[in-house]
Amino acid sequence: MRQRTLPLLTFGLIFLVCGLWAILSQIPFNRFQKKERFLGPDGAIAFLEEKTINSRFDVRGPIEAPVKVCYVDVDTYAISKIGNFPWNREYFALALDALFEHGEIKAAGMDFVFSNAGLPDIGREEMEVGSGRLGKCIYKNKNVVLASTYGTTNRPLGTETTFPFVFDKKRPDQQVGPPELPAYSVLGPFGHVGLIDTIGNDVRFVPFFAKTNMPVEHTYYPMSLKLALLYLGLDESALEISSDSISIRKTDGSLAARIPLLMGQLAEPNWFSAWDGPDTFHASIFYVIAYAQILDDGTEEQKITAKKFFEDFRDAVVLIGPVDPLLKDLSPMPLSGSGPVPRVSLHGNLLKTILSGRTIHRPPVWLNVAIIFALGLLASSFSLLPAQYSIASKITGAVVVISYIFGAYWIFSHYDVIVPLVAPVGAALTCAFTGALLDLSRLNQQKRRIKGMFGTYLSPNLVDKMIESGEEPKLGGIDAEITAFFSDVQGFSAFSEILTPQQLVGLMNEYLSGMTDILMENGCYVDKYIGDAIVGIFNAPVSLEKHALKACIVTQLLQKRLAELRQKWASEGDKWPPIVSRMQMRIGMNTGFATVGNMGSSRRFSYTMMGDTVNLAARCESGSKSYGAYTMITGETMRSAAKEGDDCVFRFLDNIIVKGRKEPAEMYEVVCLRSDLTDETNRCLDIYAQGIVHYLAQRWDEALAAFQESANLEPNRPEKNPDSPSTPSLVMLERTLSLKANPPEASWDGVFKMQSK
Repeated sequence: MRQRTLPLLTFGLIFLVCGLWAILSQIPFNRFQKKERFLGPDGAIAFLEEKTINSRFDVRGPIEAPVKVCYVDVDTYAISKIGNFPWNREYFALALDALFEHGEIKAAGMDFVFSNAGLPDIGREEMEVGSGRLGKCIYKNKNVVLASTYGTTNRPLGTETTFPFVFDKKRPDQQVGPPELPAYSVLGPFGHVGLIDTIGNDVRFVPFFAKTNMPVEHTYYPMSLKLALLYLGLDESALEISSDSISIRKTDGSLAARIPLLMGQLAEPNWFSAWDGPDTFHASIFYVIAYAQILDDGTEEQKITAKKFFEDFRDAVVLIGPVDPLLKDLSPMPLSGSGPVPRVSLHGNLLKTILSGRTIHRPPVWLNVAIIFALGLLASSFSLLPAQYSIASKITGAVVVISYIFGAYWIFSHYDVIVPLVAPVGAALTCAFTGALLDLSRLNQQKRRIKGMFGTYLSPNLVDKMIESGEEPKLGGIDAEITAFFSDVQGFSAFSEILTPQQLVGLMNEYLSGMTDILMENGCYVDKYIGDAIVGIFNAPVSLEKHALKACIVTQLLQKRLAELRQKWASEGDKWPPIVSRMQMRIGMNTGFATVGNMGSSRRFSYTMMGDTVNLAARCESGSKSYGAYTMITGETMRSAAKEGDDCVFRFLDNIIVKGRKEPAEMYEVVCLRSDLTDETNRCLDIYAQGIVHYLAQRWDEALAAFQESANLEPNRPEKNPDSPSTPSLVMLERTLSLKANPPEASWDGVFKMQSK
């Protein structure tokens, strides 16, 4: 009896859990949340479901639409040229005339409410003249939709609402007036108006009509719908409103478009393109006006440019709206990247939704509930199989859940159907993986312990790798083979003298960020920053295969990244003095055993390195300047890297005794990556190597000839890189001349002793 009761209790609990998720997915609590967020049809978990919906848009990406939509922006540049907002409305008239006449557009939507309330007291007479000019423009061009709005409409139930929502039954006999409309001098009896209202700052659901009963009964429609009618050559008589949709009928009675409605009034836009995506065309309103003026009085060459500019607008629907952040018309939207974007893009995506027929669809409530129970029960049933099937059942349950998730994304991408994700997956995970979640909780505790121990001095990616590998660096010092890395900006003191503190901080942050990203992505632990210098460790605290080779490859990736930054800084015009776009970096590295570990005090410590290997790496960086090289490494690093692969090209520089050491060390230059080696550089290296052989054999004339020839082939010779005053060939040429004039002793072994760090 007890054995039979246990499964009943288990399945009863599963049904209870599924039921709770079903309730959470459907119970509306209040139709409006705090912070002006509309709850929508996803119930109490709407904020989670919204994130999955946004990700579905991101995964699907931009899609094509049958209508061309262009945006003319009232942006920061236009405001800087024309003046602070609001402008004389004549500027909008000039832009509209230009777009219809030269751009040959189909229709235009103005995301501004040109009411009398928008006229400033100062210069009001002049502004009213501008309003009249705009009105004449609209009368002439016809297919223009002006904005109207009920203003801020999203308030908790129980208080007065301005927008006439049909699902607000608090006052069914309420007298509903019209929205704020454009001034009569602008709109006249001939203009079109469209609502631009959203529910607070939420653009996922848009009210698609507003019925008024005073002074007369009238229905107002959104700007996107009015633009769609103009694009199709229809008027409002083509619209039919039902309890669950708005239909557009052609003159012959056939269906042109159908927009599903939620809660009897709300439409859900499909997002066709990102605001800043490559398939979204933008132009500042200032350029529209300026190019129109050029077509009137510009040169022939200027007119050709202006005509090409307006060709991009041909047969398009244009939306003119506020873009400058100070105009405060921004909202977070799908496909918008990391931050809010101008709300005018909502109207463009709604227009594409209407005309494409790719409207968003959602299953009925009963089907959503059935999906929750089905997935929860199916996933949990695998976890109830006998112990011998434990691993297989967990895998099968995971496959079921993952398949459902992928299916939800696939269905949305191909059919624009939003099936619920959070509630079904939540029910399945809650029912089937309680034990696994407990194990995961214990694992997370272990991860948090490790991050608590080492997160103060290790980069996050190394901590994660350490957790995955099970390796933990011991507290205190240990001996480990590493490749020590040092880099420095050439002539940094000159930057400090020329740049302001703010400029210097901004420049260094951008430079250090670019270098650090590459170092950390390639397994280097960034030990510290010393001003403009970077100190790093390869192969500690986490082991890194082929660390010497990877370190050498990274030096060239860093030099390439710096070249990209130089090009970027040069393109920014007067923002930076010329010295910035000529920034050079020198790198030194050495491979060997060093002491690495947690060093410092009990109150402040860091994971770092010390020892002769480290000191020699630092001398490589400072000494590279003496050889006209930008990346100097020791023979130990070169030989280790050469054993691990041939991705890099090396050049022998010299045998030197650096200051502070008694024993000589071989020094090499990392010339380039093997894939970047040119024939000229390859020939330079061959001739240079011959010169080194002659030099060490004290055949001065032959060495001079070789170094002179290789100097003319150096990739960084001064005529190609003015900021590289010397090269290894020139350095050896000068030293050979000196030795020829003052020959060394017969026992000379070719070792050069450096007198400075």
